[in-house]
Amino acid sequence: MKGYIKSNKHFVILFVILFFFASSVRQLQSLKAPWVDECYSYYGVWHDSFSEFYISMLTGINFSPPLYFLFNFCIQFVFPTSIEQLRLQSLVFTLIGIVLSFFLTRKIFGTTPALLATILVLSQSSLLLSQAQEARHYAMFFACGAWVLYMQILNDGAVKKYNWLTFLAHTCLCQVHYLGIIFSFLSGISYFLTSKNKGMWQRIPMPIALCWFASIASYLFYLTRQKSVLNTWPKPNELSDLLASYNDSLLIITIIIPCIALLLIKKSKRETEIPAKKETGCSPAIMITSVLWVSVPFIFWLISHISQLNLFVDRYFIPKEVAVIVLVAYGFSFIFQKSPIQKLENVPMFGTLGLSLVIILISTKRAAFGLNKDTNYHHSLLIDKSSNKTKQPIILEGDHRYFPNAYLGDGEVVFDLKNSEFKEIYSKFSKKIQLIDTSAK
Repeated sequence: MKGYIKSNKHFVILFVILFFFASSVRQLQSLKAPWVDECYSYYGVWHDSFSEFYISMLTGINFSPPLYFLFNFCIQFVFPTSIEQLRLQSLVFTLIGIVLSFFLTRKIFGTTPALLATILVLSQSSLLLSQAQEARHYAMFFACGAWVLYMQILNDGAVKKYNWLTFLAHTCLCQVHYLGIIFSFLSGISYFLTSKNKGMWQRIPMPIALCWFASIASYLFYLTRQKSVLNTWPKPNELSDLLASYNDSLLIITIIIPCIALLLIKKSKRETEIPAKKETGCSPAIMITSVLWVSVPFIFWLISHISQLNLFVDRYFIPKEVAVIVLVAYGFSFIFQKSPIQKLENVPMFGTLGLSLVIILISTKRAAFGLNKDTNYHHSLLIDKSSNKTKQPIILEGDHRYFPNAYLGDGEVVFDLKNSEFKEIYSKFSKKIQLIDTSAK
């Protein structure tokens, strides 16, 4: 067993960090009260028939392509769905995306740079930590982004046997979120720029081009029928918000820690004769795609300032976390080519693991403080059942931020919606929601 662990230390470290991350997320999930968007996810997948599901998707209540909701609609016929199970699914998709990111970067840069980049980004990404807790589709969006980049590596040699998997990966990316086609398109640009030995119309792989045609046709169908009821809220787009979008993925200063460890080792072992290392090959297409994906927040931030279109929401760009892992792994691979001896890589590797675990524990502690019922503003929207001693229903007046109170159930809560548009939407939303209209009184 000792020899096995020693020869597979990279995978043991990856397992440890994934275990701690999953444990932290599960703890936070248990503390978190259900909120409005998670309820939209729940009611978006819980239907008795496909016709009900189809009608729900076209109301605009779930203003997005249907993959996540269709996937869970099918699952709920076998396993009863709840918000708690949808949250657990988000954690699973996050872990899948991380594992794919690790194998992607390992295939290009080697195991140690891939491991360091993966555990650093996983431990520091606010997006991954927050969306792994949510009963929403962004964790699936992240996993699909990792799948697309992984297929790009497999297709780097134009291997035709992976064509159908490439088509499926890009289709899933496009059908889980409307911005998925942007990330798919940027991936296609990298193919175009790196396939100079091919004809102009042959540079984009056929599976990706077919995915774009199918996705654009489906988008036109969805958008002509859906109405963005939930996407009308203001979105902060200051310069500080743009910088936070990148800073929340990774603190650059943390990369210095394993680098300093390597420099100290190199200095202490300067007299050691070191055999030449074979330099790690790097896929130009993957690097271009990663740079373009990381630039997506800046592109949409710029669009929000030169036009009326403001889609600057950090979770819309969650596939960029895969690209961050790739770029950080590239930096580590460059440094590790200069490292003195492979055995001494254990020092920065285990040191980075310790740093990552500390960051996860601190992040969990901070998030748990915010989810405490005494400090959590969502909890104040939930009425304790002990306060409802009579059979009189609780009437809630206002907008959808009170929606989590519907979880009290059994007709205890009635919504007084003076907004006719909200009332029309909610009446289609679920039979579990009791509505009254006092606007005429």
